[in-house]
Amino acid sequence: MGMTGAEEIQILKQKEHIFIGVPVLDVVRPCRIDDGIIQLTSEEEIQFKLRFELLHKHLSFFIPASGSGSRMFQFLYDYLNQTTETNQAQTEQFIRRISSFAFYKSFPAEVKEKVENFTWSIEDLIAYVLGEDGLNFGLYPKGLIPFHSLGPFILNPFQEQLIQGSNLVKRPIDFHFTIQSKFEKHFQSAIHSLSEMTGDEYSVTYSEQDPNTNSYAFYSDGTLALGDDGEPIRRPAGHGTLLTNLASIKSDYVLVKNIDNLQHFSQSDASTAQWKILVGLLDELKEAFSILENQPSLVEFELLNKRFQFLPENELKSEAELIHLISRPMRVCGMVRNEGQPGGGPFYVQKNGETRKQIVEKVQLANTDKVNALLMQSTHFNPVMMVLDFKDSQGNAYDLTNFAEEDSYFVVEKNHQGKTIQFIEQPGLWNGGMSNWNTIFIEIPNDVFTPVKTVLDLLQPSHQSI
Repeated sequence: MGMTGAEEIQILKQKEHIFIGVPVLDVVRPCRIDDGIIQLTSEEEIQFKLRFELLHKHLSFFIPASGSGSRMFQFLYDYLNQTTETNQAQTEQFIRRISSFAFYKSFPAEVKEKVENFTWSIEDLIAYVLGEDGLNFGLYPKGLIPFHSLGPFILNPFQEQLIQGSNLVKRPIDFHFTIQSKFEKHFQSAIHSLSEMTGDEYSVTYSEQDPNTNSYAFYSDGTLALGDDGEPIRRPAGHGTLLTNLASIKSDYVLVKNIDNLQHFSQSDASTAQWKILVGLLDELKEAFSILENQPSLVEFELLNKRFQFLPENELKSEAELIHLISRPMRVCGMVRNEGQPGGGPFYVQKNGETRKQIVEKVQLANTDKVNALLMQSTHFNPVMMVLDFKDSQGNAYDLTNFAEEDSYFVVEKNHQGKTIQFIEQPGLWNGGMSNWNTIFIEIPNDVFTPVKTVLDLLQPSHQSI
C-alpha cells in the first residue's frame, strides 16, 4: 500500500479529529421569532414577490439527489429480518394501501391481479417492490422512485423538481443535481420521458460527490481500517463535501432544497410563492449591501440589522468592520416550526468572543442541563429552503472554503464485517459548511415542508391530488 505524503497527513489529521471527539459548540440561546428569526408581514411578502417578478438575475436550483431510496423501505427489510410489532404494523399498512401509491400504476396487470386476489405472499410482494426482478427500488436513489401521479402519468421527485422549478419563472432556469454517476443514464431517461410528456426542454447538469473527499475509517483502537484488498476503507464524508459542487454553479442566485421535499403538483403553489419571497428578499439585501460597500454607514447598517437580524446586536465598531462583515456570501434560510422532526435548528453560538447565528445539530452540543434547557426552548427546525448569493458586488465568486468552519465535523460509527469503524463527516453543508456566511432566518409555513423519509409518508394529504 503506497501512500503519498499528503494522504498520510490527511490520515493523521482525521485520526486526531476522531479521537479528540466532536468539538462542542458554545450555544448562547436558540434563535426565535424577533430574536434571530424574522416574520414577514403580508405587505412585505407582496413587496418581495413583486421584486422577484421584476428580477433579471440568472437562477439555478441546486438539489442533492444521491440519497438511497432503500431507506424509504427500511421497515420492510426489518420486517423480513426480524418482525416486531412496529414494523409489522407498518408493513400491513403498506400492503393494505398499496394501490394508493403512484408506483402501483406501473405494476403489470398480472402482478396487480396477484396483489388484489391475495395469491402472493407478503415476501413475494416485498421482493417484487425491492428486488432486481421487480421494480428494484432497493437499488435506486430516492430521486428515481415515483412519488406522485398526475393524471395518467407517474412522476418521480427528480421529474417533479424540474416541473415545479420551471413554473417559477417564464424564462429558462438551470438545475444542478448531485447524483451517483452510475445512475446518470436513468436520470437522463427520466428527463427524456418528462420532455415527451410536457413538450418542454430542461437545462440540467450533474455532479458527483468528489471521491477524493471520502474519509478514512479507523477501528476503535486507532488503527487504520483496511479492506480485503489491503487498501484503506473510505466512506463518503457527508453532504458538507458538496460545497465544491455548489461552488461550480455560475448563476447569480442559487436555490437549494432536498430532493424529497415535495408536495403533490396540485398543492405546490405555496412552495412557488415562498421561493419568490426568499429570492426577492435576497435581492433587496444584495442591493443594500452594494450601497453600504460604496458608502459605508454604521447607522444605515444598524437599521438594516434591526430589520433582518444578522447580528444579535450591532457589534460593529468601525466602517472597516462593516466592509469585512458584508464582504462574504449570503444565505436566506426558510425556517419551519419544529413539530418533532429529528435534526438540529438555529442557535446563537459564541466563538472567539463573537456571537453568530448557526444551524446546530444536537450531536454538536454538550449533554448538560443548561444545554438541554436551551434545546427545549428551541422553536424552529433546520432550513428547508435556502437562497444563496456567493458573488461579490463585482460578480466574482467567493472562495467558499474560506467561510467554512473546519472544526464543525461529526464522527460517525458504522459496523464493518462485525467490527466498529469510525470516520469523519465533514461540516454539514448548512452547518459548518456555511458557518461564516451572512445568514437571514425567515419563518415560512410548515406546509412547504413535506419530506418523504419513509414510503408511508406518501399517504399523507400533502402527497395526494386535490
